[in-house]
Amino acid sequence: MCSCRWGIFVFVVSVVLTEAQQKADLPKPLRAAAQSATNDNSTRLPVKRVVLYKNGIGYFEHSALVRGSQELAIDFTTAQLNDVLKSLTVLDHGEGRISNVRYNSIAPLDERLKALRLPFGETVTRSDFLSALRGARVEVRSKGETTTGRLLSVEQEDRTSDSGVTNHINLFSIVTGSGEMRNFELGPAVSVRLAEHDLNEEVGRYLNLVGSSRARDLRRMTISAGGTGERNIFVSYISEVPVWKSTYRIILSNKPNEKPLLQGWAIVDNRLARTGRTCSCR
Repeated sequence: MCSCRWGIFVFVVSVVLTEAQQKADLPKPLRAAAQSATNDNSTRLPVKRVVLYKNGIGYFEHSALVRGSQELAIDFTTAQLNDVLKSLTVLDHGEGRISNVRYNSIAPLDERLKALRLPFGETVTRSDFLSALRGARVEVRSKGETTTGRLLSVEQEDRTSDSGVTNHINLFSIVTGSGEMRNFELGPAVSVRLAEHDLNEEVGRYLNLVGSSRARDLRRMTISAGGTGERNIFVSYISEVPVWKSTYRIILSNKPNEKPLLQGWAIVDNRLARTGRTCSCR
């Protein structure tokens, strides 16, 4: 048994709140949308204060500085989310407002995808992605040039080389603001960027749904804060936590100028763990 200071609380809380995040390999047009979705919609709301009680209840506070309109996310399990929704408090300490609080469903992925405006399935190819965006404004970069217009069509063409090998080529066409139709071959040297903010958000929702389907018991709560300027967002809630049993003692030195020593021992009994073991921290 060794003595420890108040830092033991920080250690235990950091173990309880450790998270893992996974990334998927996506076609090139989707990778750009995924990066945009990560920047705009997946900003994590950090924990600033935790109070653990001996009866297995924990009080949590999150806060973050936001600029303009922004979305903040906190991940829970299904069991945690039920407690959180009953005690949730969200405040915008500024001239903004909290416009939306939502969380992902545990319904099958194909059922959740039907709620999207874009006809995406569970797997999407580059051609499927562009076909679903027909009529949208896009920005195409090819051979050092940038062309902006509305996506007209996406089609596949078979080309036979001089050696007799047939390749499947994906082509797409856009109509510029002047009415000119431009044709492009979908390949590594061509990039397509969505020029409509609402469609970027819809693609971000699709990627969030696909990503969340890998973690069966992951419930992501997303808080939408709308407003202008810099301000703090405050979130608090109560959730079930491992039982916290602690004992303390103060050792007073017989030397005149030596500070007292505070010792603490704690046992975390996590009955919800799959292993069923008891973790002791001293």
